[in-house]
Amino acid sequence: MLDTSTFQLVARPDDDFEEETVRLAALARDARVFVQSHEWAPPIEDLLLAFGIGGVIGLYLVRFKHGVLSGEGNGDREIWVVVGDLPSIYFEVEGSETPAAALETYCRIAQAWADAVLARGDLSDEFPIPIAPTEAHSRMLSSRLQTIRETFVPRLTRT
Repeated sequence: MLDTSTFQLVARPDDDFEEETVRLAALARDARVFVQSHEWAPPIEDLLLAFGIGGVIGLYLVRFKHGVLSGEGNGDREIWVVVGDLPSIYFEVEGSETPAAALETYCRIAQAWADAVLARGDLSDEFPIPIAPTEAHSRMLSSRLQTIRETFVPRLTRT
């Protein structure tokens, strides 16, 4: 089990607390629905906010009541999920044990899709991102990933 002592968990005190709490709750609902939409997903025990900016991005650690029973994640009791104003993606915790590392992993997964789209490559080996594989979408996604890498990851690395 990951150490969650540095997780954001609630809105930051300097934010407009009430509005931000509502936005983060919406992201949490999106994360829960996204995870539960996959047939391999066991019941969720905990959904912990590691980092979030309401309406923009939510990084959640998902803890299951029991391990995943099939596929590549067989036996996993925790996964990361990223939701927000960008493609929702889940991935394993191994190799991404901190929120900063998890956002970097998210960026690698999403960037691989964007790069494959721009290269007109085969998307079958990439995470299935449910948007049209167009140059415009690829460039928009790459721009958002740059913001995550340059702004959010350093912020998490300092905490």
